[in-house]
Amino acid sequence: MAAPLTLHHHIQPPLSSENPLLPRNPTASPFAMITSSINDPNQPHLCIVSIEKCSSMSQLKQIHAQMLRTGLFFDPFTASKIVAFCSLQDSGNLQYARLVFSQISNPTSYTCNSIIRGCADKNLHRESLLFYQEMMVQGLIPDRYTFPSLFKSCRNSSEGKQIHSHSTKFGFASDAYAQNTLMNMYSNCGCLESARKVFDKMEEKTVVSWATMIGVHAQWDQPNEAVRLFDRLIKSENVRPNEVTLVNVLAACARARDVAMAKRIHEYIDEHGFGCHVVLNTALMDVYCKCGRVKLARDLFDKAREKNLFSWNIMINGHVEDSNYEEALLLFREMQSRGIKGDKVTMAGLVLACTHLGALELGKWCHACIMKQRIEVDVALGTALVDMYAKCGSIETAMQVFHGMPEKDASRCAGKQENALQYFDEMQIEGVEPDAITFVGVLAACSHAGLVDEGIAHFNSMSDTYDIQPTVEHYGGLVDMLGRAGRIADAEELIESMPMAPDHFVLGGLLGACRIHGNLEAAERAAKQLLDIDPYHSGTYVLLSNIYKSSKKWEEAKRTRELMAERGMKKPPGCSQIEVHGVVHEFVKGDSSHQQSSEINEMLEDMISKLKKAGYVPDKSEVLFDIAEEEKETELSLHSEKLAIAYGLLSTSVGTPIRVVKNLRICSDCHSATKLISKLYSREIIVRDRSRFHHFKDGTCSCRDFW
Repeated sequence: MAAPLTLHHHIQPPLSSENPLLPRNPTASPFAMITSSINDPNQPHLCIVSIEKCSSMSQLKQIHAQMLRTGLFFDPFTASKIVAFCSLQDSGNLQYARLVFSQISNPTSYTCNSIIRGCADKNLHRESLLFYQEMMVQGLIPDRYTFPSLFKSCRNSSEGKQIHSHSTKFGFASDAYAQNTLMNMYSNCGCLESARKVFDKMEEKTVVSWATMIGVHAQWDQPNEAVRLFDRLIKSENVRPNEVTLVNVLAACARARDVAMAKRIHEYIDEHGFGCHVVLNTALMDVYCKCGRVKLARDLFDKAREKNLFSWNIMINGHVEDSNYEEALLLFREMQSRGIKGDKVTMAGLVLACTHLGALELGKWCHACIMKQRIEVDVALGTALVDMYAKCGSIETAMQVFHGMPEKDASRCAGKQENALQYFDEMQIEGVEPDAITFVGVLAACSHAGLVDEGIAHFNSMSDTYDIQPTVEHYGGLVDMLGRAGRIADAEELIESMPMAPDHFVLGGLLGACRIHGNLEAAERAAKQLLDIDPYHSGTYVLLSNIYKSSKKWEEAKRTRELMAERGMKKPPGCSQIEVHGVVHEFVKGDSSHQQSSEINEMLEDMISKLKKAGYVPDKSEVLFDIAEEEKETELSLHSEKLAIAYGLLSTSVGTPIRVVKNLRICSDCHSATKLISKLYSREIIVRDRSRFHHFKDGTCSCRDFW
């Protein structure tokens, strides 16, 4: 017999061998009182039938009393039914199960297993293992159904290995049911190698064994190994994958971004009649969305006969990830029309769509919907709301949401640049430990506020105080900070000393600083490094060309544009979006497709007229140099952000903030014009371009003319 476990728990006294419920006269058999129907398998006793129909402990206790009166309780099999109900049913009571168990003179392994399984199912892992210890002390013998629940109760590899040893000693080393749960146990304890050893040594691998091991590799971020294992499985003649196996390998494909294998699995699903399985269809949609094949996912979604909430969430978030924000919102409206209520995942996706569209009113509607339906605002949803309000320029509301969150994300120390550091201090006072993402925001705040020395101190405190190693994002923030301050040489020196290669963000910040401060030589060096990283990034060519034009290096500017054309690159068209009364309107340069185009043009003329009277002179430095001066002015006046602002002035009441989202960096002329427009029309104008936020008010911009 196996030795008792040496788990570090207090062992309760052995189970009582005295049974006060046994009859005092040992010669009188209690079974004499049992009706003959108990021995007839076709006519089970009424008490046993009643237990099967029982729905509460009060009913169960009445049945128990009846069994005691009739003597039926003293049969170990029938007594085990009482224990099983108390242990395994939602309406049961484990404490009562233990009391009943203590009154059974010869409990069966089924009775013991019921209590162990009941403890495991209710996450009473310690109690499950302690009860097993008591079994060992009493000399009760486990069977093949004992160990799976024990494996589920092991919280660390030390406990797991002891239980594994016991299962082997009791002769269950080759039992497939026990081995499958053993693999899961080792995986949950972080012993992937041990789990794989169990799998490899199995003499007969069932479909559950394959599904379990594939799921283990997917869980521990080894998706490629999971896919290879599935490849072995489908080439096997003995086992065919089931739904769980396919779901597990699809999860691995999603992590590995392996769309080729996903398509193979899709074909397998169709060929073997799994096509109507809602969970499989949902898993396939998830893979396609994560691999950027949103159209394939949408085709599956539209053809699916049955859809669950996960299906809707994956498709909505898939459209958001694909930057098709309008389609995500339309899909949600269809979801509502079918009477399907969203959850926190649904709303987080929708709020993110509103963030990208700059659609504050729609975002507010989503927030109201969350409150009305009492959807739980967890860290992810709360963070999405904070992000949406902040990026739509409603900083005060963002902070209200942030302070109202029961659990805060350290990365969301949001706010205007002059307040962000104050919020950072408050976060620390509240005991929220800053993480790497927090410092990205802190460095950005110092950069925007011109606090170079304070920013450098925060950068140094990451490793010195918080044991956080700076990443390329933190170095990028520091480069941006030095560049804003005109310390171009220091920024270049910092880039040279970085422990990792600079990325596009770092070098792009340096190139932007060179444009602002007119440092052509450093700009050429930064541009060369950027083009070494990505020779087909159109933004680098455009920015370098503009720097050449600002320095009146016309030939160099022309040559840069020609090189861009030779390599088949085009600058993406500028596009600006503005939300008015819950509807998002989109404009491109020179757009005349809007139904109010004539009114917009009239407002645009009024804007330009007032601007010129106030001393505005168009900045033509970034316009093509091979067109006439008058044409340059006309082209500048038709930029998409000016059209969006004109529509905002036309369509909203006096004093209403105007919020515009642009896909490209705002040009120098539009930036200067918008500052003046905010003063002339007494409007707050928030423009979010590709680089950052611009908060225009009373003739100034929050970026301090550095972007």
